[in-house]
Amino acid sequence: MEKPVKVLKSKSEIRRFFNNKIINSEKVLIDGKTMYMTVNNIDNLGKDVKHKKNSKTRIGENRMEMNQTLNFPDIDYQELYPSLKNDLIENNKSVKSMRTILVNNGFHKSICNQKGLEFKNLSELEKYLFSTISSIRNITDDELIDIFTKIQYWGGNQGRIIYVRRGGFDENFDIEIYRKFIERCLNFEKDGDWVQTVSKWTFESHMFGFNVSFSTKHVRFWLYNKLKDYTLPIFDNIIRSGFNSIQGNNLKNNRESLEFYWKQMIEKSTKEGITLKKLERLLFNYWN
Repeated sequence: MEKPVKVLKSKSEIRRFFNNKIINSEKVLIDGKTMYMTVNNIDNLGKDVKHKKNSKTRIGENRMEMNQTLNFPDIDYQELYPSLKNDLIENNKSVKSMRTILVNNGFHKSICNQKGLEFKNLSELEKYLFSTISSIRNITDDELIDIFTKIQYWGGNQGRIIYVRRGGFDENFDIEIYRKFIERCLNFEKDGDWVQTVSKWTFESHMFGFNVSFSTKHVRFWLYNKLKDYTLPIFDNIIRSGFNSIQGNNLKNNRESLEFYWKQMIEKSTKEGITLKKLERLLFNYWN
């Protein structure tokens, strides 16, 4: 049985109409005359007109994601602050490989402490970085490059790109961009939605081959000057993959997920009564 005729009051109520029935249309009545109104947005040949997804819709989806809750693993969050897994550099393949790359490219000083002795443990290097950055006032270009490279060293051989890409470090590193980045960290204040603010300029620092894994390593160290043990945690592949192995989580390598992750980590550390530094370490060791 044919579908009943729909009565329209005026032509302004429809997008397209035709004298003869075409694909995806229904019968309508306008001013007593039978015509056919398109159900989908189609062209004069009756073919679908495809439009790009509305950016507002995407923004809405991102906001919905931010309203969700990140599911954490069921571990003991009250245990004592644990040592870093693979802390001994000699036994850490990734960091040991990075050491070779740095030495071969003239950065032997950056794998050593103030006495000129090579760091034996990542925890020793980490302590050095936190201490040095906390006491910084005016930093020279050489000191800035040295700290940059020490953070890259601490992070392992995925930070090698800037040193081995064509042209080498001098060609790939922009000291002014990095100086602007660290000045933001050193002058940071918790105003408004400060996590969103930091996530934005973290992605602005994605220069010289940076990705979110390494940019958040630098954020973690440089914000220590202001936030101490509540400095924003690293968002690397180990953490992201670990969370995504838990049903209901869907963290991505983008700014929205970074902001969401940081806010959820802050909420979790408050709930458990522990520092963000400890929470990050517990999760890293659990998934590493």
